Amino acid sequence: MCAGLLLPGRFGSARRDSPLCRIAPRSIVRKRNHEIVSQHFAHLAHAHDLHAETLPSDYRHPQKESAYLLLGQGTEKQHAAQPPPATPSHKEILDYLGQLADQYDLPRKLVYGVADAESSFNPDLVSPNYKRDHHHRIVHDEHGNPVVKSKDYGLMQINSPRIGHDLVRDMNGHRFKIEDNVIHDWKANARAGVAIIKHAHDVVTLSEGPGASSEDVALGTYSYYNHDHSWHKFLERDKHGVPKDGAVRNFYNKFRISPIR
Repeated sequence: MCAGLLLPGRFGSARRDSPLCRIAPRSIVRKRNHEIVSQHFAHLAHAHDLHAETLPSDYRHPQKESAYLLLGQGTEKQHAAQPPPATPSHKEILDYLGQLADQYDLPRKLVYGVADAESSFNPDLVSPNYKRDHHHRIVHDEHGNPVVKSKDYGLMQINSPRIGHDLVRDMNGHRFKIEDNVIHDWKANARAGVAIIKHAHDVVTLSEGPGASSEDVALGTYSYYNHDHSWHKFLERDKHGVPKDGAVRNFYNKFRISPIR
């Protein structure tokens, strides 16, 4: 546990390292805990010379490969050596995602919700992300074509800048690099996506504290999956308790109807 985390209580929030209660709304608690957790992960990375362990977006500049890193990559290279699986049925997708969720000790409902929100369980989906100006308008080139900044691939909509750069961990804690097999191999795509979910879930769980509901953690995890460091800025809800951010609201609706199997 990171020292100094704010914990929500009956009369407000109390610091773990202080016997006194301090009144603070959950939004303040979340923001403060996010700062503490980020500092904690940064401290661990500095202490162990593992720069890539801070947050998923930081995985893009890995340190030199160690035997530990190579061991983790070896597992994924074995998968990569196999031919891409044929287009799966909906049941096959749910079964495989459920297996990965169990291996990573994640709620199946969360993993299903992310896949549904990202691609509606479509393993062949490719989504372009267009470059936008400061008015949030799509930028066009000299021929009038929209400028594509990046693409999201497959079942878990893996963003193209992650491919060949980001390091994630398998279910045994060994690191592996997200390779270009996630573009055509739906199982490789699922493995990479669930590995990202696992890291996001761990960070959000630690930041939110034991008082957070499973729904709070799920929404935070999905926001982190898409926004990394800025995840807490997209969790505001309206008077009915529905997230205001469009992407998080879409996940919220998918999560609520996700099967528990």
